[in-house]
Amino acid sequence: MPNYGDPIYWDDRYKNAGKNATFDWLESYASLKTLLKEFMTDLNMRILILGCGNAEFSEDLYDAGFKNIVNVDISSVCIDQMNERNNELRPEMRFQVMDICDMSEFESNSFDIAIDKSTIDALLCGDDSFVKVAEMLKESQRVLKTGGVYFAVSYGKPESRSFHFVQPFLSWENREFVLYDTSCETEEEKTEKSHYIYVSTKNADADRICAMNWEVCLEQLRLECET
Repeated sequence: MPNYGDPIYWDDRYKNAGKNATFDWLESYASLKTLLKEFMTDLNMRILILGCGNAEFSEDLYDAGFKNIVNVDISSVCIDQMNERNNELRPEMRFQVMDICDMSEFESNSFDIAIDKSTIDALLCGDDSFVKVAEMLKESQRVLKTGGVYFAVSYGKPESRSFHFVQPFLSWENREFVLYDTSCETEEEKTEKSHYIYVSTKNADADRICAMNWEVCLEQLRLECET
């Protein structure tokens, strides 16, 4: 299996795909629009797209009126392609090369929503997966305002994902949703092809809780990766 946490893998993938290629992981803006309305009530809200790839998702958000969007991705090839594609059509939208496990360039408490469309799935397929996911969630919580939302779309069922969002360094109110594939003929097939939405809202004590518990949790996760 490829190491989906490695920028070299993604650089090669986007080079081979070509600058005009697009791919929306799991869901599109159209399929998520109804659910997103509950959490995106202000066109001026500041939006962070975690691992934007070459998806049309943020472009569709922009065209729907959400202009304050920052897209980050670990692949410089991807970001160059997306900048070229959007510079003239969507001049207010930003694309930036960044490792989502270290977003220190962003101020704390500065975003209203962070959207992860299967990026957590990619990290879980790479090296030191639990550590990487923890680092991403810690950073996502940090950059969100109190009451801000981390909105994740995943193919992972709750039994393989939910525990990541309740680690001791996180202080969130968590909700889960399921997007069923209505084209499936059996319940088993529908369950297998469903996508899961994990929504975490930042509590007022989140920064304090993280400062208290992060180092101990990180050390424990590193030990578990070694065994």
